Amino acid sequence: MANKWEPFDVNGSIFRPKGRLLYIEEPDFGCEGAPEKGPVYGSVVLEDKTGQRTVKIEESILFSGQMNDGMWYGMLGGTTVFVGRDRQTVYQPNEAELMWLAGL
Repeated sequence: MANKWEPFDVNGSIFRPKGRLLYIEEPDFGCEGAPEKGPVYGSVVLEDKTGQRTVKIEESILFSGQMNDGMWYGMLGGTTVFVGRDRQTVYQPNEAELMWLAGL
Protein backbone atom coordinates (compact mmCIF):
# COMPACT_ATOMS: atom_id res chain seq x y z
CA MET A 1 0.00 0.00 0.00
CA ALA A 2 1.55 3.30 -1.14
CA ASN A 3 -0.26 5.53 1.36
CA LYS A 4 -1.66 4.16 4.62
CA TRP A 5 -4.44 6.76 4.55
CA GLU A 6 -5.80 5.67 1.18
CA PRO A 7 -9.22 3.97 1.24
CA PHE A 8 -9.12 0.17 1.17
CA ASP A 9 -11.55 -2.67 0.58
CA VAL A 10 -13.22 -4.27 3.61
CA ASN A 11 -15.48 -7.17 2.66
CA GLY A 12 -16.51 -5.57 -0.63
CA SER A 13 -17.03 -2.04 0.74
CA ILE A 14 -14.64 0.90 0.74
CA PHE A 15 -13.25 1.88 4.14
CA ARG A 16 -11.89 5.42 4.47
CA PRO A 17 -9.41 5.47 7.37
CA LYS A 18 -9.19 8.52 9.61
CA GLY A 19 -6.61 7.06 11.97
CA ARG A 20 -5.21 4.08 13.78
CA LEU A 21 -5.10 3.10 17.46
CA LEU A 22 -1.44 2.19 17.86
CA TYR A 23 -1.40 1.37 21.54
CA ILE A 24 -3.87 1.50 24.42
CA GLU A 25 -2.47 2.28 27.86
CA GLU A 26 -4.76 1.14 30.65
CA PRO A 27 -4.77 3.10 33.90
CA ASP A 28 -2.00 2.03 36.29
CA PHE A 29 -2.28 3.06 39.92
CA GLY A 30 0.63 1.17 41.45
CA CYS A 31 0.39 0.59 45.18
CA GLU A 32 -1.95 3.52 45.79
CA GLY A 33 -4.98 2.00 44.09
CA ALA A 34 -7.60 3.84 42.06
CA PRO A 35 -8.60 7.35 43.15
CA GLU A 36 -11.79 7.48 45.21
CA LYS A 37 -13.33 10.47 43.42
CA GLY A 38 -13.56 11.56 39.82
CA PRO A 39 -13.15 9.70 36.56
CA VAL A 40 -10.19 7.43 35.94
CA TYR A 41 -8.30 7.85 32.67
CA GLY A 42 -6.18 5.68 30.44
CA SER A 43 -4.67 6.86 27.20
CA VAL A 44 -4.57 5.89 23.55
CA VAL A 45 -1.55 6.47 21.35
CA LEU A 46 -3.01 7.07 17.92
CA GLU A 47 -1.81 8.07 14.51
CA ASP A 48 -3.68 10.08 11.91
CA LYS A 49 -2.74 12.32 8.99
CA THR A 50 -1.31 14.91 11.39
CA GLY A 51 1.05 12.40 13.07
CA GLN A 52 1.16 10.53 16.37
CA ARG A 53 -0.38 11.80 19.58
CA THR A 54 -1.58 10.52 22.93
CA VAL A 55 -5.20 11.12 23.88
CA LYS A 56 -6.80 10.57 27.29
CA ILE A 57 -9.81 8.28 27.51
CA GLU A 58 -12.07 7.54 30.46
CA GLU A 59 -11.64 4.06 31.83
CA SER A 60 -15.38 3.45 31.52
CA ILE A 61 -15.20 4.08 27.75
CA LEU A 62 -12.02 2.08 27.35
CA PHE A 63 -13.50 -1.03 28.96
CA SER A 64 -17.05 -0.70 27.61
CA GLY A 65 -16.26 -1.43 23.98
CA GLN A 66 -14.03 -3.38 21.66
CA MET A 67 -11.10 -1.02 21.08
CA ASN A 68 -7.77 -2.82 20.67
CA ASP A 69 -4.22 -2.03 19.70
CA GLY A 70 -3.70 -1.75 15.96
CA MET A 71 -7.32 -1.04 15.01
CA TRP A 72 -8.19 1.46 12.33
CA TYR A 73 -11.06 3.93 12.75
CA GLY A 74 -12.86 5.66 9.92
CA MET A 75 -15.89 5.55 7.64
CA LEU A 76 -17.46 2.51 6.00
CA GLY A 77 -20.66 3.09 4.03
CA GLY A 78 -21.29 6.41 5.78
CA THR A 79 -20.88 4.93 9.27
CA THR A 80 -18.01 5.34 11.73
CA VAL A 81 -16.47 1.94 12.48
CA PHE A 82 -13.36 0.25 13.79
CA VAL A 83 -11.56 -2.17 11.48
CA GLY A 84 -9.27 -4.82 12.95
CA ARG A 85 -5.59 -5.29 12.15
CA ASP A 86 -6.58 -7.94 9.63
CA ARG A 87 -8.26 -5.15 7.61
CA GLN A 88 -11.42 -7.28 7.28
CA THR A 89 -13.07 -7.50 10.71
CA VAL A 90 -15.50 -4.63 11.33
CA TYR A 91 -16.48 -3.53 14.84
CA GLN A 92 -19.37 -1.15 15.52
CA PRO A 93 -18.36 1.42 18.16
CA ASN A 94 -20.75 1.83 21.06
CA GLU A 95 -22.24 5.25 21.86
CA ALA A 96 -19.46 6.22 24.28
CA GLU A 97 -16.75 5.26 21.77
CA LEU A 98 -18.52 7.26 19.04
CA MET A 99 -18.57 10.34 21.27
CA TRP A 100 -14.86 9.88 22.05
CA LEU A 101 -14.00 9.47 18.36
CA ALA A 102 -16.01 12.59 17.49
CA GLY A 103 -13.74 14.59 19.80
CA LEU A 104 -10.52 13.57 18.08
